[in-house]
Amino acid sequence: MTALAALPEIQRSERDAPFPFWPVAWMIAGYPLWFLLGLSGFMWVAFSMPMLATLIRRRGLVAPKGTGWWIIYLVAVTGSVMSIDSVGRLAGWTLRFGYYIGASVLLLYILNGRTRGIDPWRVVRMLTYLWMAVVAGGYLAFILGDLSFKSPMYYVMPQALLDNELIGTWATPSFADLQDIIGVPVPRPKAPFAYTNGWGSMLAILTPIAFVALYERRVGLSYRLVRFTMFASIVPAVISLNRGLWLSLGLGVLYAAVRLGVAGEARMVIRGLWATVILLVVFTISPLGNIVATRINTGHSNEDRLSLAVDAVEGAVERPVFGWGAPRPNDRNLPSVGTHGQLWFATFSHGFLGAIGFVGAISSLAWHTRKQSSTAGLWAHTVIIVAMVQMPYYLMVPDQLFTVFAAAAVAFGIRAIDQEPAPIGV
Repeated sequence: MTALAALPEIQRSERDAPFPFWPVAWMIAGYPLWFLLGLSGFMWVAFSMPMLATLIRRRGLVAPKGTGWWIIYLVAVTGSVMSIDSVGRLAGWTLRFGYYIGASVLLLYILNGRTRGIDPWRVVRMLTYLWMAVVAGGYLAFILGDLSFKSPMYYVMPQALLDNELIGTWATPSFADLQDIIGVPVPRPKAPFAYTNGWGSMLAILTPIAFVALYERRVGLSYRLVRFTMFASIVPAVISLNRGLWLSLGLGVLYAAVRLGVAGEARMVIRGLWATVILLVVFTISPLGNIVATRINTGHSNEDRLSLAVDAVEGAVERPVFGWGAPRPNDRNLPSVGTHGQLWFATFSHGFLGAIGFVGAISSLAWHTRKQSSTAGLWAHTVIIVAMVQMPYYLMVPDQLFTVFAAAAVAFGIRAIDQEPAPIGV
């Protein structure tokens, strides 16, 4: 009997073998290392390649409902290449297209690997490690300020690539930007990302994942460690002066709290109220409250952002189907059109077709993951809600897109686990 039971295992084809977990771990939890090496912008795509190779050899793969919206977006992106007018913009377009394919692969890999070695709880653990690194990056900003250094990639990249602003930023990482927004220079955190807005965006997007780790033992992280890191994140979140972080995370937490209350999770809601009271007390007796109030009353960049959004729509009217292919310089000494908000980037760079496809894809993921029977599943779903709030004012490529797609796959996986029948004892 033993030999016969083992026979299928011996004859198992490669198509039935477990999915390797190491590409997921190194892609997500290894991100701070890639930041220090100057490789952060490339490793998302690099680690998606072995995942793609694994998926190609498998049969019976599934995709989320509503994937057609994402296909529409990819069609718009592909068509927009006709508007590319320089080698530099073509290189940027190619890298972004690689991000879209890589993020798609990551979603499919986690989604189809749930029963093949890609445990959703392990993915949550990797994402929580990244969240902890983001919080640590906030404190490094206080210690190291705007210190920057030349990474190993700086010495091996050709100068033509280093002359590109984004690639040059990756190759010379720094920990903060000193900016005078509220009347005094403040070290706004950005490590392990290239920009301060990226740091704020990712902290907001990853914090719901930390709540999954906080309440779900199967993630395998210390409750005390996660709770301590969560409270520790408050200081850099405030000092970042990042209103988009405050808005998106606040609305995301409120959304989850309402859902929990409706579901009858009174204990969770009471804990949340206590945490809110403690937070208000801390803000009242410390300088943090004054910092928040001053930042809210300082309309730094509001008019510029609105102007760039109008320019993006006007540009899309000129090329409504496929757009301009990439952001373009602004003639009023402002940042390039299409660089302030994923919604406006998609609209300007890939036309109204691209905007419809992108918004439809993210909205579809939110809709199809909304039904959750566990607190962990609800928090994973909330990641998508936070990202939707951010779309008008933050870009999502590459870091946020990969994180949101991973969280969506986790939300699908947790729901599937919750719906599985409990084992029957003998």
